[in-house]
Amino acid sequence: MSKEVVDLLLVGARVFTDGGLVDASVGVKDGEIAFISSRHWAPPATKTVDLTGKLLLPGFVDTHVHFRDPGLTYKEDFLTGTRAAAAGGFTCVVDMPNNKPALLTRERFRNKRDDVGTRAIVDFALYAGATNLPEIPGMLEEGAIGVKIFMVSDPKSHYPHDPELFTGDDGVLYDTLTIARDHGAYCAVHPTNQQIFTHESRKRWAAGTTGPKDFMAAYFGENFVGDHTSISTLIAMSEAAKARTHILHVRTEQSIRMIHQAHEEGTPVTMEINPKYMLLGEEDMAALGPLSTPYGLPATQRAKLLEYVKKGWVDVLATDHAPHTRDELAPGWKDAWSIPFGNPQLDHASAILLTRVNEGVLTLESLVKVLCENPARLIGVYPRKGAIRAGADADLVVVDMNRKGVLNDEECQTKVGRSPYSGKAFHGRAVMTISRGDIVMEEGKVAATPGRGRFIPGPTRKPT
Repeated sequence: MSKEVVDLLLVGARVFTDGGLVDASVGVKDGEIAFISSRHWAPPATKTVDLTGKLLLPGFVDTHVHFRDPGLTYKEDFLTGTRAAAAGGFTCVVDMPNNKPALLTRERFRNKRDDVGTRAIVDFALYAGATNLPEIPGMLEEGAIGVKIFMVSDPKSHYPHDPELFTGDDGVLYDTLTIARDHGAYCAVHPTNQQIFTHESRKRWAAGTTGPKDFMAAYFGENFVGDHTSISTLIAMSEAAKARTHILHVRTEQSIRMIHQAHEEGTPVTMEINPKYMLLGEEDMAALGPLSTPYGLPATQRAKLLEYVKKGWVDVLATDHAPHTRDELAPGWKDAWSIPFGNPQLDHASAILLTRVNEGVLTLESLVKVLCENPARLIGVYPRKGAIRAGADADLVVVDMNRKGVLNDEECQTKVGRSPYSGKAFHGRAVMTISRGDIVMEEGKVAATPGRGRFIPGPTRKPT
């Protein structure tokens, strides 16, 4: 027997496998998990890491990031974005198509895929943009994981950065769902009732009430009618077309119940919650204003969202990591319609979520479901990713549930150098990130070769 049986041996940790924690050693060979065995067995290894007192979880999978590459790289690029991912314990990310130029053709998709791959340090997948219907099949054949649909546009901020990405026609929306279905893919949809948003916005523009709270009131509509009407439309279309539809930005109890009931009745819909809806409150919106790109929900509503995650009704948590510079957000204090949507979360979101586990608000099992297993299932890579099993990719995150501290901007890897969670106390944190057997982050220090991240093609097929 060779003296070097494995490349990396992880000992002493409690390992999350098959739905629970066990005391085990994990061996890694050629980027895959070679074995999971009693911690007392320690074969020869090129490198051994003692993880006593820590947890070993599957690497987190983020199915919703905006790395601004190409065209908006003054905010973020694939190197800095994947560095932020590694810092937060994420070993796989899925990037959105609202770039410049927007991903609306086969050629643009291919160019982006090949270019950003030279910078990625963790594995990645890419969404295709909707609206250019004849080009969607080609983008899916090039490897798009799915199709992103924006049911919202803001004429002042030009969200989602290119008006060509806005799907404001229900007929086009339905056709997009069917095209994705026929190619074995799914659609991820940002749901909003554009008519309500525009109507409510005009009322506030006329009144001169254009601050962050006014923007959110217009965006949601009274009692979140903008959310609920758009989601009901998506459920009906998904049911009629038998098309897989992943509904993003879910933030109300009624929305969760609507989607869950439809799913239980056989409609192929899943849901995603952005952590900031549960973790940033009204007090954060008051303090940060446009830097929270404000999503401050009442405490009772935030508690309900956490409850449904713990209950297992929510499929995916995804950060919607969307960096913008301080300078371009500053005008939002007076006119929140004039600034782009989104904020950077990859660096810090997992620490706040792990804190909620320590507080008993979430369970470790529920968090692994929505950050690891279910996201990997959504993009068709489970159990190669999202699980600790022999033969799976050695995508792992080491968590110290006893680590305490205060989050700060200075440690952020994102290019914009800030986080909406800075200043918040944490109890539990990712202290090591392993991507296909390579240690890419240790104690907050990210070290990896640009371009080592691999492109993950979608499971698409040409229609028969």
